[in-house]
Amino acid sequence: MITVAIFEDHPVVLRSLVSFLNDQPAIEVVFTAKSKTELHEKLIDSPLIDVFIVDLLGIDIKGLEVYEFLCKNYADSKVISFTSLASAVLVDNLLAIGVKGYVNKNQDLEDLVEAILLVHEGHISLPEDYAFMIKKTAPLKPNSLSEREIEIVQLIAREFTTSDIATELNISINTVENHRKSIFVKLDVKNVAGMIREVAKLGYLSQI
Repeated sequence: MITVAIFEDHPVVLRSLVSFLNDQPAIEVVFTAKSKTELHEKLIDSPLIDVFIVDLLGIDIKGLEVYEFLCKNYADSKVISFTSLASAVLVDNLLAIGVKGYVNKNQDLEDLVEAILLVHEGHISLPEDYAFMIKKTAPLKPNSLSEREIEIVQLIAREFTTSDIATELNISINTVENHRKSIFVKLDVKNVAGMIREVAKLGYLSQI
């Protein structure tokens, strides 16, 4: 049996997933979690999980932090992103972190089962539109935004000026500018409009 854990905060989606996957002869859902706190608590006493199915968005998460946590601390397990967000930038960053599969929620659930089987066998599973990324040797944007950079991005999206941000976070204007430059480099953008577009694709603005 392939043991599976699910991180998903929508009850209807979660019930459907658990019911469908438990009907598969080779898959067993060991536990589910609706929040980061619940996930950490259940991981303490859980057996080895073969595959994590993780939604990008959640009530207490920022950006890709759940993926980063699982890929770093549970390297023997495989992680599949199961989300409604879709972009090449997102998939690129997920692969750079170590995520082994991506399934959009608009796809058939049979595609998720296929992804589980593939990643469990050591393969990478992506939809046809992103399959070319499997062959890439150097991800374009391997660096995720830091906690402070996420805070600054969210304040910029709320139309805070550089001076406003410095006051809000109790840091210098020069520090804000340095963070802004770092954000632009990591996202490979040239202006605020491009930054907002890319961070929206990555889910960093979901809590605003």
